[in-house]
Amino acid sequence: MRIAAPFVIALLTAMPAAADDLDARAVAMFEAAYGPDQCLRYRNDRQAPTRREFVVADTSRDVTVTTYEFACDLGAYNVLQVFLIHTEVDGLRPVAFASPVPDVHYQQIADNKDDPYVGPVERIDIVGYKTSMTLINPEVDETTGQIVSREMWRGIGDASSSGIWDLTAGGYVLRRYEIDATYNGEIDPVTVLDLLKDAD
Repeated sequence: MRIAAPFVIALLTAMPAAADDLDARAVAMFEAAYGPDQCLRYRNDRQAPTRREFVVADTSRDVTVTTYEFACDLGAYNVLQVFLIHTEVDGLRPVAFASPVPDVHYQQIADNKDDPYVGPVERIDIVGYKTSMTLINPEVDETTGQIVSREMWRGIGDASSSGIWDLTAGGYVLRRYEIDATYNGEIDPVTVLDLLKDAD
């Protein structure tokens, strides 16, 4: 089978074959995976990623995990970041973050008859799970690598969703998730997943 020369050139440009420089490979992978239409902030600023290294306990040994955090996009009150992860066993790869898919049921009252999606929450059902290649407003624990992320649904912060992901040798694992769907001017989230208490 013959491989066209332009394909080889493009591949070598995106993923350098002499891959001794992990930082350069991370930038190349990010730029190849996330085009300029996906990460406008990076396209405009070309900001270098934040590199972090952690030692994570595995079943039989400690594993060195390197993470890269890239600035992706910026909204009115949300910042989108992309993460890459590297281990000796699995190599370099983008991180996909798991999160629940909520189905929010609102109480129908006189005050919200014109907008039934803004009002007292009757219940929140989890109808499945999804993965996302970006995180919104993430904060990284510099000691453990744990990430806490809070997505603002509107600027005053009274409606949001937030999660906690623990860093493991195999990647990031969702441990806790909260949803505040009330739009009532108060911060009162509901926990829809809590695996942290089970681990204690």
